[in-house]
Amino acid sequence: MKKLEIATGFAQYKVLLAILGVVTSLASFTFWKWQKEQHEKYIVEKEEMCQQRLDFAEQYVKGDRFLKAAYYASKTQKPLTFQLEKPGITTNFQADKEYILLYDKPGALIPKSPRYEGSLFTRLSRQTDKYPPEPLLVTGKKILGQKAEVKSACSPNSFTVPLDNLYETTQPIDITPYLPPFSNF
Repeated sequence: MKKLEIATGFAQYKVLLAILGVVTSLASFTFWKWQKEQHEKYIVEKEEMCQQRLDFAEQYVKGDRFLKAAYYASKTQKPLTFQLEKPGITTNFQADKEYILLYDKPGALIPKSPRYEGSLFTRLSRQTDKYPPEPLLVTGKKILGQKAEVKSACSPNSFTVPLDNLYETTQPIDITPYLPPFSNF
């Protein structure tokens, strides 16, 4: 009889362990699923913030004819014939001020590592083949010799860029009026 009681107690113990295992696995799966959803929301939020900074940079470039000229000169790989306002070179570099990161040669816009997950960040960290990457609005942190440390919504950490690739968001106004073609006749 005593052996039967021991066997019954042991069986009940195994059943309780099995129930506890199922409850634990369900709880851990639910937690994993919740954590994955939170991470996906975080990545979507970062992608939206990064895309917004790319859009702002594009608006600045399209809205200023000198920045537009610099952008298209980089696409055609022709040097500019005029000087633009560049922080740390022609103007004072200020921490926590927004600048436009505009490369004049093919390259990666953000570092490969560390970076956020997602197709947008993969594309931005990829080395371009023929043309420079699109412009990006960044925030300056500090100058490190001929480079500047900047932060961006597109990268989890700050990164360094050459001072030659940073531009003021607004360039000085050209005092020569724009004349349409054949206006001298």
